[in-house]
Order: sequence, then structure tokens, then C-alpha cells
Amino acid sequence: MANLFAYTISDYSNSEAGAITGTRGATTVDATASKAKITDLNGDAACFNFFDNNSASKLVFRQYTYSDTDLKANQIIAPQGDWTSPVASKIWNAVANMHAVASHGNYLYATGYDLAQIAVVNMTSSYTQAATVNFPSALAETGHVYHGEGLAVLGEYLYVLFSDNIGTGYATYDNSYVVQYAISGSTLTYASYVRAGKNAFTLELHGSKMYICALGGMQNAGNANADTCISIVTVSRRNVMSVASAVLPTGVTGDFRDITITDDGNAYIFSGYYSSDYSSFIGHIYGTTITNLNATTPSAWTTLKTISDAGYFWYIYTEGTSNRFWFVKGNVIEVYPASSTLGTPQSFDSTALASNTNYTNINAACFIAADATATRGAAGVSHSAKSCVGQARLAREAHELAEKCKKAKK
Repeated sequence: MANLFAYTISDYSNSEAGAITGTRGATTVDATASKAKITDLNGDAACFNFFDNNSASKLVFRQYTYSDTDLKANQIIAPQGDWTSPVASKIWNAVANMHAVASHGNYLYATGYDLAQIAVVNMTSSYTQAATVNFPSALAETGHVYHGEGLAVLGEYLYVLFSDNIGTGYATYDNSYVVQYAISGSTLTYASYVRAGKNAFTLELHGSKMYICALGGMQNAGNANADTCISIVTVSRRNVMSVASAVLPTGVTGDFRDITITDDGNAYIFSGYYSSDYSSFIGHIYGTTITNLNATTPSAWTTLKTISDAGYFWYIYTEGTSNRFWFVKGNVIEVYPASSTLGTPQSFDSTALASNTNYTNINAACFIAADATATRGAAGVSHSAKSCVGQARLAREAHELAEKCKKAKK
């Protein structure tokens, strides 16, 4: 039995972490979750999966304090060990509100929403921060605020997704950036950039392409954003980037919220938007191939699931090729036996996930890759899971907007 999927569950004041367990390569998981593997976390705890310099799978847990100076230590954990005994516990002052991690050689990279910086962390020195890298000053515009949302390593380059917020709050966005940095030991050197869609917050690497979901603006109630898109960034053999938006077939609706890609080239896309009072999310899970997703005249995508459910956290992930499919559906985690057909899921609600009955909001989740599977894209192997903390940000925004709707009705 292995810990397969990590999560944090919260009342937005306090939280705990747990895991869904099972056997790798199977179509089902264990019927009972492993609750409260870490307790007494703060109200905004999140988990991330990465590979260390020995290709061992690790987790890092962050606790966001809503401050860029009053920071809590990040806990590095062996996912199949005792989660209450960290491998290391470190503060990285370049990251106040961590949204993504990635690793290369001896270094772990982390970026966060608040500071638009990258922490370069030396994994051979007890996970001590070795350098801070800023959003390129040559790209910065007056009145724009940049947020680190995603990370990917391809060859000897680090790719960082930054969203571009005009002013304060979350009402107005400009096109996001994918910034390329050359890696040389602990040094990251800015190389180039391309622009992706507005309010982009997911980054899925497959082969030499990065697939980015962009909401097209702030979350809407009652309709989708006109500018929502899937941006596809292609890296050439000379490490030159280009970008295009996926051409959508007729019938696809909603803001693009998440994408997950199997090692054998099937893509699954989750899209939708909230009802007018934020009481439910109306959405679809679509299936297609990577070839079709990149086509200039695509054929229709397959609608695998239609939902209209309450909740704020939405995330999809498929393992390896086509066995298990994970769907965080509001405050429920569903595990499907096969991504190609979905079928009947095993379902874990907040009662099944939390030891504390007050904890009803899923705040973060990530698949836990097996050790020694750091090579991405080889058929039949697990790989490090993408970050989903962008979804956590959207969940908290939607919760806030829902509460405002309730007050307005009184």
C-alpha cells in the first residue's frame, strides 16, 4: 500500500493533511483515506510533489500567512514515511505564497503568487535557499502586478508561468507570461518570453509543449469569459518558444480550468463557470488526443462528464496512460478506474477525508509520483504531478464572491 494522493482540508482558519492510499497501476484505491497525517496546520496549507536530486519522490507543505515577511517554514516530507517528521524545515524568503515547484539536478525551484520571484533551493544543503530570481525588469509595466503560477523544466531551461494582474484585486488581467531561464548550477539567466492567455494558472508539460489553461479574466457568475483559452507553448530544438491558442471544436463551452495529459497522448480538459449566485459550478470534462488538440481544424471532443455541483475546488489528473483518473469535485475527491471512459468512481467526501468535522473545504491536492520516475513522457510510468494551487486561489476567490452574493440578498 502506498500514499498515492495528498490533500489538505480546511475550515479556512485551520487545516490538516491526509492521503488516499492504494496500489500503483491498479484501477481502484483503498476504501478508507488516511486522515490527519499532519494536524494543526494553518488555514491555507498546500502540498506539492517533486523529485529530489536522487530521483526520490518528495512532498513539500507550505502554510501561507498572508504576509511576505511573517513566513512559516516549508516542510520537506518523504511521502511514504512519517509526515510528522520532516526531512527538512526551511523558510524561503523569495516565496511567501507558494504556487508551484520543479526540480533539476541538485536544485529545487519554487515560485509564489505574492512576490513574482523564484527561490533557487539547494537540495544538497538541507534545502537552503541559494538564490532569488525576480520577474524580469525589462518586461515589467507600471501598474501591473505579476504572480508566479507554474513551473516546468525542459532540458537545461526553466519555464515560469506568471499571470499579469492590472491593479489590485482580481478584476482586470493582461496576457500572462511564460518566461524562459537558462539553468547553470544555482544561476538562472533570463533568456526569452512569450505571452499566454489572461489569468493563466495551470502549466502542463508534455513532450516539447506546455499546455496552459487561462480563464480569460476573473471568474464569472452565469457565463464564461470571451477570452478564455488553452495556450500552447512550443519549444523548438534551438530552445526558441512560440505560442498559439488551441482551436476549439463546436460545442465546447466554459472557462478552461484544468488539463491533464496521459503519457500515450490523450488529453482531458475541464471547463465551466459558476451559476449566477455561485451556488453551483456548471462544467464538463472533455476527452481528445494531443494531435487533435493541436490541429488547426479539430474534430469534436468527447464529452465524458457533465456536472452541476456545489463547491469551489476543481482539479483533474490522470495517471501514466489510461488507468486511474482523479477529479477533485468541489469538496469531494472522486477516483475513476479509467480516464478513457471514467465509469463509476470511488468517492471521498469531507467526512471521509477529515478527522475534524469542521474541515469541509479542500484547499490543495496533488498526486504523489513513485520514486525514480523523473523522466517525463515515457509510456506507462508515473511522473511528478503538476501543482494545483492556482485552483486553490480560485476556490478562495469563489468562496468570497459567494459570501458577497449571500449578503447582497439579505
